[in-house]
Amino acid sequence: MQSPIALVVDDHKAVRQALCERIKVSFGQCRLREAGCVDEALKIVETEKVDIVLMDIHLPGMDGVDGTRVILERSPHTSVVVVSIFDDSSHRSAASKAGAKAYVCKHAINRELIPVLEGLMNCEEGQD
Repeated sequence: MQSPIALVVDDHKAVRQALCERIKVSFGQCRLREAGCVDEALKIVETEKVDIVLMDIHLPGMDGVDGTRVILERSPHTSVVVVSIFDDSSHRSAASKAGAKAYVCKHAINRELIPVLEGLMNCEEGQD
């Protein structure tokens, strides 16, 4: 069985690198990919079996909510976690309606991200 692939989509390189480092420390077996926008993310999803996408909402071009919807249309097995500075019901609802499995506010990443990813990775392992 191959190691899972996680794709981090954020237009800020420092944020992408910090999220990748957090994933690498907690899930050493995970292969990491990065994208600065939805278009870059779609190119990766179309060429690799991405298991988990961490998706920012505010992105150049297509936003993360529409990006979530498109990624899931093209790759239904992928789990999307929206990671955003916005902490309100309208953003959470939009992400959920687009198909996101979880929503983590950036101010709560330290306590919420790893448990969410653990739950999703455990679900992925059970599907094979």
